[in-house]
Amino acid sequence: MARETRAVWAGRIARWQRSGLTAERFAGREGINPRTLTFWKWKLGRLASDGAASDGPHAARPEGTVGFVEVLRAAAPAAPVPAFEVVVRPDGYRIGVAPGFDSATLGALLDVLEGRR
Repeated sequence: MARETRAVWAGRIARWQRSGLTAERFAGREGINPRTLTFWKWKLGRLASDGAASDGPHAARPEGTVGFVEVLRAAAPAAPVPAFEVVVRPDGYRIGVAPGFDSATLGALLDVLEGRR
């Protein structure tokens, strides 16, 4: 497809928005790439908000406007693994320990459970 003017794309975007179709359906009907369609919608919207002054990525913005800012979501902290699991039963208790458990802490736990303090 030959390079088309901004005016051609503006008309195409206007028809797309009036159609109520998804980008994929409208692009398929027009014989164009849906990603190109959405790019031109973004670009024309950006040009309109920038006053159509510049197409470059570092175009001056009117005072008080904000450009795109990448926001990264921090990974959620891993849930802490309990060091011990104590199951109390009528005939006593059962203690489960996680890998790398602290033996001094286990001793303190046993002291509490056995009433050795």
